[in-house]
Amino acid sequence: MKKMLALLLALAMTLSLAACGSSSSSTDTTESGDASAAAETTETEDTSAAADETADTADATGETYTVGIVNWVDDASLNQIVENIQTELAAKGEELGCTFEVNYDNAQADSTVLNQIGADMVASQVDVIVAVATPVATVMQAATEDTDIPVVFSAVSDPVGAGLVASMDEPGGNVTGTSDALDTTAIMNLMLAADPDLDLVGLLYDTAQDSSTQPIEDAKAWCDENGIAYEEKTGSTTDDVLLATQSLISDGVDAIFTPLRQHRYDRRADHL
Repeated sequence: MKKMLALLLALAMTLSLAACGSSSSSTDTTESGDASAAAETTETEDTSAAADETADTADATGETYTVGIVNWVDDASLNQIVENIQTELAAKGEELGCTFEVNYDNAQADSTVLNQIGADMVASQVDVIVAVATPVATVMQAATEDTDIPVVFSAVSDPVGAGLVASMDEPGGNVTGTSDALDTTAIMNLMLAADPDLDLVGLLYDTAQDSSTQPIEDAKAWCDENGIAYEEKTGSTTDDVLLATQSLISDGVDAIFTPLRQHRYDRRADHL
């Protein structure tokens, strides 16, 4: 049943990300198999799969499952994901004839609080944990390491780089979810199309964010391949970002690339 819950929640998050207008790719649990193999399933296997699904639905009838949802910080996009997951769970509960009780918590971008939330979720023996954003996913992964509680992540840009999954096709372990990874090459090509005379690109990011690592490396590789110079600046607070941006402009960059809107909490300015 926990396998069914993890797959159900991965689907719910795919829907929630679509509602947010984000592109997403979903990783399947190891037990679910390879997608390409699934495409070649025979009619007999389809019938068997349908029977298994019916059995799962029957097993779920009348049951109550606790879903722990942990958010990194109050943020419009992250909060929308949480709301959409809750809505989808309510709908699926009616469809399956079971109840999903949500245990929600928000770390407010405090690592100490986040670790305590992870410990509390494990102690309360929730059936599955939904981790919203990379910092939450990594902490929940560690918190559930010696348990059978599955973790389903959302709003994670680089699941492989963050060490959450072994690969996007075969995640391994007890972790799965959806990724909002960027197509950095497409973005940089669009930048060049908008300004064919592009000579110098500013790269602005937060070194503390795992989600920035791969997009920045990809941006550097693109610049090298296209003979375009780049200048790096970093910032982790609103003031840092403002100063870094001003510095890049003063240095004469033609464009600025920043990987993602980083969900870091700035206690003075609410959030980035």
